[in-house]
Amino acid sequence: MKLKYLILTCTAITAGSSFGAVTLGSDSANDSAYNTSWTTGTDGGTPGTFGAWTLTNTAAQAGRFIGDSTTLAAPGANINTVGESFGMFGHSGQSSDASRDFNGNTLGVGQTLSLSLAVNFRNGNKGFDLRNSADAVIFNFNIGADNYIVNNAATGNGSIGSAYASDTAFNLSFTQTSGSGGTWSIVRSGGVTDSDSGTYTGVAENFKFYISSTTGNGASEDNFYFNNLTVVPEPSAALLGGLGALMLLRRRRN
Repeated sequence: MKLKYLILTCTAITAGSSFGAVTLGSDSANDSAYNTSWTTGTDGGTPGTFGAWTLTNTAAQAGRFIGDSTTLAAPGANINTVGESFGMFGHSGQSSDASRDFNGNTLGVGQTLSLSLAVNFRNGNKGFDLRNSADAVIFNFNIGADNYIVNNAATGNGSIGSAYASDTAFNLSFTQTSGSGGTWSIVRSGGVTDSDSGTYTGVAENFKFYISSTTGNGASEDNFYFNNLTVVPEPSAALLGGLGALMLLRRRRN
């Protein structure tokens, strides 16, 4: 019984501890911070994981809201938490950006940032930038020109497939594997399924969601949704840490 207790304790401690600079945690659109509004300075989710949002738009034809991703189609992809996702629009030549950092820290070795995206129409440009401390883009995923394209990565750049489905969702994950780079993966779900991966160069310090110049004059199918921002330890790192702690305890018992 004592050995089982020690194993469970080591695993729990390892899974809950940070392997890098970012406080482990998550944020989603149904957090109470967004009950009244989602504006610059709003800071939802696990305290200390993410910094406050910086939101910009160029004109009234662009902006952001808390909404339902299934309204992208009938229905669109469901990336909601309790019926809500972060939504953005930008049409008639206008654009909207939503930026955030890791509360002044950088993604630590062994930590993974993950998030969900939902889209329907692919006109204009909408997507996600992962950036370093100088705000240089070290990974970009862009939806536009009837395609889904990775840019600025070390490996895996280019189209990940252009097949259309109105209920398209993507899960993006970024794992910092060293002080000079990491790995990325994109898993597509909905009417078309796919999985792609590669590497990026640099250390992740902040990120940006964006939308610009969609052509439907505000059609709901042009909106861009994201949700489920999470920073966790890489599962393999957590397992190795737990095994190391267990071996140390066994040595002490002997």
